Amino acid sequence: MRFPLLLPLFISLAPLSAAAGTPCTDLIEGSAVIQHADGFAISDLHDGCGVANGIFKSGSRMGWTFEHAEFKGDGLTDFLKAIASKPEHLPTWGRFSVEGVRFTPMLDNAMANYITTVQQWPMDMSGSFRFDPKDGYLDIQELELTNLRLGKASLSAELSLPKDAGMPALMQDGSVGLTHLRFRLDNQGLFEGMAVPSLAAFLQQMAGSDDPAQGINQLRDSTVAALQALPDGRIDAESKEALLRFVKDLPHPTGFFTLDLALDQPLKISAPDFDSAQLAQSALANARISVSYKAR
Repeated sequence: MRFPLLLPLFISLAPLSAAAGTPCTDLIEGSAVIQHADGFAISDLHDGCGVANGIFKSGSRMGWTFEHAEFKGDGLTDFLKAIASKPEHLPTWGRFSVEGVRFTPMLDNAMANYITTVQQWPMDMSGSFRFDPKDGYLDIQELELTNLRLGKASLSAELSLPKDAGMPALMQDGSVGLTHLRFRLDNQGLFEGMAVPSLAAFLQQMAGSDDPAQGINQLRDSTVAALQALPDGRIDAESKEALLRFVKDLPHPTGFFTLDLALDQPLKISAPDFDSAQLAQSALANARISVSYKAR
């Protein structure tokens, strides 16, 4: 994880070649990851761009269709155009919204592609950030995913970056530190549909096992052991009980869950030898944790 959470999205929009047209047309049409669906259109907005009826391609055989997307920011289009040359400044603010999002397989079987797409209830996504270059404070505000049938999840975070940071500074190891994290989940199937498949695939790759259930069970057991060993100064009894209930309910947590991590020292998340297990252990040792978990 060498970049803050929104930078991979910025990089994916960077144009591969110049085109003739408006700033937004040049940017979107030159991107390798935005493709056309029926009714595709690009519009120039004040401080940003809008796209209607597009496909965000996230792999060779998978993508996400969307009905409407907007992204705005402080000189954001100029920043994205120059990102390949590592500009010396970062936008001081930005926000995005995407409506009508559906997972879209790009298989050779047209029937499978169609059925998978129409069986889904569309999602909406939104988020914003503010960056103060004078003190290197990055505030990621409510990255939110909402599905009317499956629930809602949101994430906010505060990070410390080098003062007056530009892209070259962010490329340096250990340049980004996490100071606060808040995660909220209203689960009615969203966790199982969005998080569990990715988590199972990751654990399967790490463990080399063909049984994803075994990986989930091992993660649950090791997490329970780590939580039970946490000192009272890091988590109060009520929060520990709530977090243990949530972990034990995996992969089917129910109801409302909130996790709040306040770190005594910034947790570096840019190391080249990034290890998720080691990062989790460091976070638990360095954080004050507050948790609530209530069934519907």
